[in-house]
Amino acid sequence: MLEKKIAQKIRRIRKSKGITLAQLGEEIGLSKGLLSRIENSQVSPPIATLSKIAAGLGVPISIFFEETEEEAEKYSVTRKEERKLVIRPGTRIGFTYFSLSCYKAHHLIEPFIVKYPVIKREPSTLFDHPGEEFLLVLKGEIDLVYGKEKIRLRAGDAIHFDPSFPHRGQNATSQESECLVIVINEEAIKGTS
Repeated sequence: MLEKKIAQKIRRIRKSKGITLAQLGEEIGLSKGLLSRIENSQVSPPIATLSKIAAGLGVPISIFFEETEEEAEKYSVTRKEERKLVIRPGTRIGFTYFSLSCYKAHHLIEPFIVKYPVIKREPSTLFDHPGEEFLLVLKGEIDLVYGKEKIRLRAGDAIHFDPSFPHRGQNATSQESECLVIVINEEAIKGTS
């Protein structure tokens, strides 16, 4: 019974973060097939494997053993030195994401600190996803490419936008830039209504 609950939680968390089995497997060094068997309760993973999966998903391993979300803690503090590096779609073009919350598996918001490296050549990749997105520049300057528009944002500037339109943030200076990014998870909102 516990194995089935763990398997369901792994799948639910992975899907809520928009990570495929292949992406997770590549990140943590496990095969897509093994991860599929774990998620379908065909294999009971040892703690070492669960630890790798938790790290790849950016959650504490303890989340897999919580009985119900109602019994989970009512809040979660993430200390600066405890921020978890997570994989998001922009990782492949050089963005670094640090999760600011591991409050619970199903959440309405996903807050991150995103570090934008200095760019030598402007990337061409644009991203789109459902929900809402909020970005606050903490350090440096970035350009938010929003379709054909390029919106310059400096430290202290914020933007709230519809991320279903193709977009990308990119560094606009010769120093690394840093932003607080909050993604509103549309699937979680649908689940509450």
